[in-house]
Amino acid sequence: MDITPLSIILVTPLCVAVITAIFWFALKPSPSNSAALALTHKSLDAHRKVFLFENGVLIDANLHALKYLNLANIDAVEWSAFAATLAQRFPSFPTSQGHTGQDKLHTHAALDPDDAAIAVLEEWGDICRVSLHIPADTSPAPQTEDMTANNRAVSAVPYPIWHSDHTGTIVWANVAYLSLCEKLGKPWDGADIPDIFDLKSEAPDNIAVRCAISDHTKDHCYWYDVTTVNSAQTRMHYATDANAIVNAEIAQRNFVQTLTKTFAQLSIGLAIFDRNRQLALFNPALIDLTSLQAEFLSGRPNLMAFFDRLRENRMMPEPKNYASWREHLAELVVAASDDRYSETWTLPSGVTYRVSGRPHPDGAIAFLFEDISAEISLTRRFRAELELGQSVLDALDRAVAVFSPAGSLIFCSLAYQELWRSDPETTFAEYTLRDAIQHWRQMCAETQAWGDIRQNILDLNARTPIIRHVSLTDGTPVDVRVLPLNGGATVVIFDTQTADTRTLAQPPLQLEENIAD
Repeated sequence: MDITPLSIILVTPLCVAVITAIFWFALKPSPSNSAALALTHKSLDAHRKVFLFENGVLIDANLHALKYLNLANIDAVEWSAFAATLAQRFPSFPTSQGHTGQDKLHTHAALDPDDAAIAVLEEWGDICRVSLHIPADTSPAPQTEDMTANNRAVSAVPYPIWHSDHTGTIVWANVAYLSLCEKLGKPWDGADIPDIFDLKSEAPDNIAVRCAISDHTKDHCYWYDVTTVNSAQTRMHYATDANAIVNAEIAQRNFVQTLTKTFAQLSIGLAIFDRNRQLALFNPALIDLTSLQAEFLSGRPNLMAFFDRLRENRMMPEPKNYASWREHLAELVVAASDDRYSETWTLPSGVTYRVSGRPHPDGAIAFLFEDISAEISLTRRFRAELELGQSVLDALDRAVAVFSPAGSLIFCSLAYQELWRSDPETTFAEYTLRDAIQHWRQMCAETQAWGDIRQNILDLNARTPIIRHVSLTDGTPVDVRVLPLNGGATVVIFDTQTADTRTLAQPPLQLEENIAD
């Protein structure tokens, strides 16, 4: 059949009418929703961006919509990428098509309360129309170059970030959050994003809340500090890894418990004052040694109050006047800070304490109270025994000198000092056997006896008593007896009796040998 110009003229209007009717039925709102859409402001309609999706794929969009997304065409635009873009401005926007519920018309407000833009979703079966109503005075498109870079930066942040609406439903999450979901055995299926953090709806704004999450096996626990930023309809959540902090706190707590148990077993009283000079730590031995009440110590008294209570309980030397006592305490703190404080307190009860101060990190000071009464008593008793032994030696009419295994003079009698006209105990340097033999030789006639005496004293093997006869330079005969003692020491006895009386002096020598044994 031939097509005449007249036929073309008649058919063309008909085709245009048919195409217009098809688009009108595809894009027009349903009758039931017309009233709802009519409520939108006319100024918003003038800048409406319309997107048409079918089964999650963009099949059509008007020019305003393409400009809004900086798209040249509608190729390869899926709902997931589209929803991720709109979620920056409309956080409650569904992550997949078909999640508007029973209501076929759903409106989503902008994140910023001052932003009047809204997103309207309408669904008919597999078809969904998204209309963006944006006022003229707002930014025309969030997908500018800077905004795109910001979105990529947020998505690439290495710690979890997610958006939730006023009901607590998560509407968007970054890659780190989704990776954590997969790590915990709750991977995202493309629909609803799993809520892995148990956050209360009344979470404080801009305050970090520590949360613990576990995997599906409950074998491992992960700790995060979650900060929530609340707005009118949505909440933004930021989670930072707190595992290192929690592990450090646990290690510190265990260390403190170990120290506390160790301190509790010490017999030395311990009092640690912090940088503010308040009692921070004490052990039970401090209560036993100072008779201070546990209630008083638990009240964390300051350093001055602590020592004042010791003075009141007469558990430290009584100061002559209170003013100088306070000055002394100040000097005590300075000395303890420099590790220079150490005193011995003799109390009226007869108990003796050694008190020392030690500096600690961060300006803290530790005071140690040690009961040295037994040590002092032993020292005094030992000193008394030494003085008694010295008195016994001085009472003898024979000259006596005692040497250590190394050959050093330990002590000598008064008769020794008179015989040899020497007082070795007054010298500052150590008086050795070599010094003594040199002095003896100078005051005696030439003899080989001194070599035998020296060899016997310094011999480390089993030794036997020996006796040698020497004469002073004035002709006075002297019997030198060398007797080994326990522990390697040696006693040398000088007897100035004449040869005629040596036989009578033998019993005393035998007595001395028995004493040496």
